Order: sequence, then structure tokens, then C-alpha cells
Amino acid sequence: MVMKHLHTAGLAVVLLILFFAPSSSAQTVVSIQGDWVGGSDLFQPPAFIHFRFAQTGSGLSGVANIQTWRVSNRALASISFESSRIHFEFPSTTGVPFVGDGELASGVIQGTIRRGDQKGKFHLIQVAKVDRLLYDKYVGAYAFPDPKQAGKTKLSLVTYGSLGHLRWVDLETGNTAGLFPVSEDKFVFAFSVVSSPSPDVATWSFARNKKGEVTASIVRIKGQPDQTGAQTQLYKQERLTIRHGNISLAATLVLPGTKGRHPVVVFVPGSQALSRDESSPFREFDTFISNGIGILTYDKRGTGESNGDWQQESFEGLTDDALAVVALLKKRRDINPQQIGVWGFSQGGSIAPLAATRSRSIAFVIITSGGATTMPEAEMNEQLARMRVQKLSEEEMKEAVAFMGLQFDAVRSPQGWERFQAAIPQAREKKWYRYTWGGLPKDYWQWKWWVPIVDYDPIPVLKKVKVPVLAMFGAADQFTLPEKISGFVATIEAALRAGGNKDVTTKIFPNADHDITVKLENGQWAAPPDYHSTLTSWILKRTNVRPGSMDH
Repeated sequence: MVMKHLHTAGLAVVLLILFFAPSSSAQTVVSIQGDWVGGSDLFQPPAFIHFRFAQTGSGLSGVANIQTWRVSNRALASISFESSRIHFEFPSTTGVPFVGDGELASGVIQGTIRRGDQKGKFHLIQVAKVDRLLYDKYVGAYAFPDPKQAGKTKLSLVTYGSLGHLRWVDLETGNTAGLFPVSEDKFVFAFSVVSSPSPDVATWSFARNKKGEVTASIVRIKGQPDQTGAQTQLYKQERLTIRHGNISLAATLVLPGTKGRHPVVVFVPGSQALSRDESSPFREFDTFISNGIGILTYDKRGTGESNGDWQQESFEGLTDDALAVVALLKKRRDINPQQIGVWGFSQGGSIAPLAATRSRSIAFVIITSGGATTMPEAEMNEQLARMRVQKLSEEEMKEAVAFMGLQFDAVRSPQGWERFQAAIPQAREKKWYRYTWGGLPKDYWQWKWWVPIVDYDPIPVLKKVKVPVLAMFGAADQFTLPEKISGFVATIEAALRAGGNKDVTTKIFPNADHDITVKLENGQWAAPPDYHSTLTSWILKRTNVRPGSMDH
């Protein structure tokens, strides 16, 4: 699930409403090795950027993470650092590399970054090296005074981030931002360093007693009074590493703070490079925990702290990952081994049912915004939706469908590739051409990625699923044609029932998008009014947890 991470200004406003406060601290840089965070205005709006440098026997190495540019653990090339000047390069999805040149002064790297003719500025501050065992003490739910209701509190969660540090979550809205240390006890909000290298704009600090126990959290936003929150015992969190074969997946397990064996939902991410930071259903965390339900999220292969490469993996391989998670959870004493479910979002909606057909350890399946079509159909529907927004005619869209059929044949065989290439010259000037793969070179990663999934059909798999299934869609999903939604739901239900499944629930939320969010009158996005109750009540009816047993 690609969460709606707010832009810099928007998230700052949210924090002002939630907390209020100032800050201080300057970092003295002694080495370029380690993590660096900051921002770049190469594209608009400015983006949060993260770089990690390491010294190897052959020189400097490094990776870049820039979620809004779809850059995830992208290896740096041509790195040099001499006399305080740094140079680096890394590939882009367009084939034109990003090239950065900067200078280190007073603990800050500043310079320019370009991609072809596009040029912008960037800046970075160094992240402090902190013992990660401290993070285990810092994670948890913190109760802050509610500025809108005297005597009431609002919960914020500090959880593990996919870049090896921490993350803040507003448990009411699901809004989230990374937290990066500038000292052992003081962290900057990721959004606060996007526009300026100053670590003083917005910070989260942890107060500890002589025993090292956390006594409070202090949120400071420049120009506002401090807000202090108390750590609660409502949440229990744990970093996990799931290993199978040569794959190592980084995960976060979140459970209610009470004793007992809890039902758990394993969240299966969608397509593209999605780590826990981007895909976790943070908005649902509190409604799950308050109802006694745990949730596990993990970094997809090749993202965050997981190894492997999702770009070279089949659905069967990604299903292996989900099954490895389930197998690990079954062995835990705080998990009910008979009540482990899988929740697949978007492309994950095809993987979750496949997992249920390969394991008797899965008690239920949740599908959101996916799992009803083949991959070519899904791709065509997404691009047709984009074309309709740009007001292309039905005739033009029909031409595009025929051409996209050729691009999928190009994946299937050398002969198909030749036919596709032969059709490109006539298609190049069409309005719809930019929505196709006509401009992708033969060595572009996407061609290999499609090979194992181009002919995957989810319908035969759904017919084999015997456990309870909940399928949810948004009527205004921006990644498909709206008239297709009811057909998707009918297809899923028909396939499940054809296989003898008697416990099938479907729901279409009016006006909801791909993430199952609706736009409110004030311009903000939120879950539909009956979304949380639909999701949790369905799970509770299939588990032994008493509804509302964990209310807080």
C-alpha cells in the first residue's frame, strides 16, 4: 500500500496541529561513512533524500534512497571524495543517470544534482551512529495531550523504519515520517531537512532515567511550545529477520501489549520497490491493536533492509516470502498459530491467495485493490485510465490497446519482439504512445521483470482458495477504469464460489481510490466512514478475540 506521505509543508502543518515546539544541535562530521539525509529540488515538490556511504577495500561505495523518485537501494557509481569535494552517480529509470557534485563544509554536504538537462540543488546532514539496541527502548505508542480536546490524549507511534532507524506514525490518520538521529536521544523528522540542512526545525527527543528507561518523549517544532508525551504499554513491537534460502527479509511485528496468543495479519506489499516505510498500512495499526489483532509488515525483496531483487522475481518467489513469514509466526508463543491471515494489496492481491493455496497455515485472506485480472489486463486498465484523464478518444484508446497487446507479446518471444519493434514507427507520433513501452530499450529492467508474470492468471488460483476471503475495492480507483470495478468484484467472487468457497465477502467503497481513501470537504484524505469497521469486524468474526477488548 503506497501510503499518502504528506509533502514537506503539509506534514509540517499536521505536526503543528498535533504537537507544537523548537530545537537545537549541530552535527560535527568526522567521516563521510554512514547515513546522510536531506533534500533536493531537482523535481517539484522537493524530495527527501537518503544516502549511505561505506569504505571498502576498493574505495567508497554507497546507495541512494529517494522514494518520490522511485529510487530504492540504488547503488552509487563513480564515487569520489577528495579535499572535501564529493562526486557520485546513480542510474535512473529513464536511462539517463543522476549525477551529483557537492562539497562538505561545517558538517553539511551541499551541491548540485542533475539528470540530463534537468538540474537542481541538494544538501545532506550526517546521521549520528546510535546503538540500535536503544531503538528497542524507544519504539512504542506515546500519549500526547490532544490540542482539540482538553483532558484527552492522542497516540503517536514510534516504530522501526526500513532504513535502519525509526519512524513516526500518527495513529489516527496514518500520516508518517522518518526519524533520524543527530544524537543518541534526539532525532530529526525527515520532512524537516528537505528544504534546509538545519536539524532544528522539528525534532523528537527521548528522555531517559539513570537506568536508561524512557520516561518521556519531547516533540519540538520551531516557534512553538514543547509537547511532552508519555510512553504507553499498548503496543509491543519487535524487529524480525525472516530467512529462507538465500533470502533475508527485514520485518516489524506489532502486537497488542497484553499477554496471550494473538491473531496476526501478514501484510503483502504491491508492485514496485515498496519497503515497510512506503507500504505499511499505518492507518490500520491502531484499529487492529485496539481490537487485539497483530500485524506484520516486511521490506519487499531488494528494498529497505531486505536482500534479493524484486525486479527478477516471479509471483511464486514473492509468495515464498509470505509463506516464510507465516512459518516463523507459527512458532511464536504470543501468536495464535490457527489465526494467521494474509492481506495482499494491489499486486499483493494476487500473491496472498496463491500463498493460501500452498499452505494450510493460513486462516484467512484479505484482498485490496487487486487480484482480479492478469498482469497485462491490469497494466492496460491503468494506462487507459490515464488516457481518459487526458481526454483521448475511444478510438485512440482502442488503437492503444492493440499496440499494448504487441508489447506483451514482445515479452513472450523473440518473434513477438520483432513484431512490436516493426509497429513502433507508425505508433511513435500517436498521443497514446507515451503510455506504452515503445520507448523502452531492450536492456531495460522491466522487460525481464515481466517474463515470469506476463501469463500469470489469478482466477485458477482463486478457485483453489478454501479459507475465508474479504475483497475490498474503491469505486474511484485511479489506476483502472471505474466501470471495471464491479466486474473485478464479481470475477473474484465467482471464482471463489466456483471452487466451493462458502465464506466470501466483497465490498466496494463509494468515491474511494486505490488506497481506499476518500477526499473530504476540507481537501484532506481519510478512510471511508465504514472502512475500519468492515475490516476489523470481518477479522473478529473469524478469530477468538472479543471485539473492542483492547480499547484505549
